[in-house]
Amino acid sequence: SDSSLLGRRLSEDSSRQQLLQQWASMCSSGSWEETWRGEAAEEERPLVFLCSGCRRPLGDSLSWVTSQEDPDCILLRCVSCNVSVDKEQKLSKRKNENGCILETLFCRGCSLQLGYIYRCTPRHLDFKRDLFCLSVEAIESYILGSSEKQIVSEEKEVFNLESRVEIEKSLQQMEDVLKALQMQLKEVESKLSSTKRLMFTKLNCVMNPPICHEHG
Repeated sequence: SDSSLLGRRLSEDSSRQQLLQQWASMCSSGSWEETWRGEAAEEERPLVFLCSGCRRPLGDSLSWVTSQEDPDCILLRCVSCNVSVDKEQKLSKRKNENGCILETLFCRGCSLQLGYIYRCTPRHLDFKRDLFCLSVEAIESYILGSSEKQIVSEEKEVFNLESRVEIEKSLQQMEDVLKALQMQLKEVESKLSSTKRLMFTKLNCVMNPPICHEHG
């Protein structure tokens, strides 16, 4: 059912977020590089980061900057075209970020806020400057090629759940257009019928003038 499917997706999303936070914590503790090299030797596959709202790809671990100190975000050197940057700069209101100037990142697909770019930072936050800082809570991830069948299945489930309303809306719009066309067709047929009757009456008057009576 839709409710059980939604519950399973929420549980999976929560597990992915916890995993991302663990990875980010390993980055800050210094144990990440050794762990990453071991996994890379075994898998040799990059991580792909997805928007948690619409699952569009945002970037991958090939551009992941591992020398970071914030376990709540992932720092990337570059991102995909699905990430939009709001050029309006603003001061950060987060704790211990006095003087930081930010530009907000959004998903082009669903407009979910993904994080920030730090354009100006104090010295202790220089490691974030000019990098794409994606919030762990706004992204998901998977190892490229590790679960192709499962990913295809999830995409179908997402389509069934999230696109049903849009499909029904489109069908309703098509039905409304068809009804409008039917009304216009009936009006045209009615006008043609009236025109034929008028022409027949005039022709009858011409052919039989004695029995033709004009009405005012």
